[in-house]
This record gives sequence, structure tokens and C-alpha cells, in this order.
Amino acid sequence: MTQKSSKRKAADRKINSQNAEARVEPRQNCVLLVEDEPLIAEIIGEALTESGHLVHLAANAEEAMAHFSNGTRVDLLFTDINLPGGLDGVGLAEQARGVNPTLPIVFASGRWWRLEELQKLPNATTLRKPYSPARACEAVETLLAERALDTDETEPAQEAALAL
Repeated sequence: MTQKSSKRKAADRKINSQNAEARVEPRQNCVLLVEDEPLIAEIIGEALTESGHLVHLAANAEEAMAHFSNGTRVDLLFTDINLPGGLDGVGLAEQARGVNPTLPIVFASGRWWRLEELQKLPNATTLRKPYSPARACEAVETLLAERALDTDETEPAQEAALAL
């Protein structure tokens, strides 16, 4: 490959990346789906996309954290608990909440006992595997609707404080 074609491909990748970000509609929510099982990631990602969300996929916590560190917009984290590598879904959620303390999180796992612990977290919900794509979409919609209500309720108070 020549240097010229290498630069062209790099420029094309940059343009495609910028176009992907530009296609996010103002009211479209961005979901970061972290799932190491390709078939589950494909099915759930497709269902969420069909529900109107922009979906970013990651196969492990390290890939997911790259989305936060490079400034990719993430409105909701949907993560499997059992992930390959040194960081599981719970650790990922803790780090993500370090970046965005109110980030809504959907935890999914076949290890139900871990899910019971996580149900107590604010702005979070759990899904027991196996779950349907419709149930996944419902969980995402519920958390995003709750976040929107919380935002709507705090905005008038902030505006009133600014007016004083």
C-alpha cells in the first residue's frame, strides 16, 4: 500500500466517524451496549436501533471505557455483568458513573444473585438472562423516561435560582 492510499484510507475513516456522530438526531438517545456474546450483541443492538436509539457496541469494559474517554456521547449504559478481561460490568458501571454520576445503567446477567445486589442502585435496572429484545427495549425506555422526568423537574428549579 502506498503512503498516499494509506492517508486516503485514514481520511475516509475520519470522515465516516464524523458522519456517524453527525447523524445523531438531537432527541435520539445513544446507548452503549457492552456484550461479549456476538449473537446477543447483534440481536439486542438491532432491537434498540429499531426502537430509535443510536447504539455503540463494545465487547468488553476496556472498549466501553474508550467511548467515555474519547468523548462519545453515552446516554445509557447497557452492560452484561460477566465480561472478559480484568474489569466486569459492575466495575465498568462504577468507572462510568465516575464520568457521569447520573448515567442510567441496565445490567444483564445469567447469574441472578448478582442482579439482586444491583437492583438497589439509583438510575439502574436489571435483566435476567435469557431476556427478550422487547424486554431489553422496555428496560432502556423506562430508564430514559425516568431520566427525562428528573431533568424536567430540576430545570425549573435551576432557572428560578438563576433568576434570583
